[in-house]
Amino acid sequence: MKKKIAIKISLAIVLISLLLSGITFSYLTDGADEKVNAFFPGVLTAPIEENGNVTAGNTVILTPSGTNVIKQVQILNTQNPHEVDCYIRVMLVPVFRTNEGTLAANVTLNPSGNNISVTAPNGESVTFVLANGWEHDWIYDNGYFYYKNIVHPGQETTMLLNNVTVSDEGLWDSLCIEVLSDSIQAEGNAAANAWGSIADQLE
Repeated sequence: MKKKIAIKISLAIVLISLLLSGITFSYLTDGADEKVNAFFPGVLTAPIEENGNVTAGNTVILTPSGTNVIKQVQILNTQNPHEVDCYIRVMLVPVFRTNEGTLAANVTLNPSGNNISVTAPNGESVTFVLANGWEHDWIYDNGYFYYKNIVHPGQETTMLLNNVTVSDEGLWDSLCIEVLSDSIQAEGNAAANAWGSIADQLE
């Protein structure tokens, strides 16, 4: 019987904008003539793109092959009217759901090459294998992967995560990987105000 791993998607969208929130109409009257100016708010929608089957609860179900599962993650800036350019950051959060409750993993703070090492509560290991060349497009800082480039509407980031391996197949029964995505408009100083000095390294 094949085991399945559930990947929970948690999408946090942050939009800090000097644009008006809502649609505002300004009426300027000059004698009998009336002019209407319509102002539209900026929109920012950046869903997580992953392989696998997505359930109604935004959980991605993957089927491992032995000790390996393909787990590909990238982020899309949706092509919608009034969509704005944005910067994107991602956090990968491994947790283990057991009979004792939900337990956090011991995660190595810095990736070693393409690998992120995770120690399960039972001492077994999990490895996140990042996409080859990820460091050309992403910056890792304090738990987050920051995409270096502006993502225009209709475009997506390059791949960040490629696959996950475990030292014991039994870990698939409890491992849950939460993918947190945070997007912010590229215009102005929104990224610097929200994310601090790391914004200076974004292009």
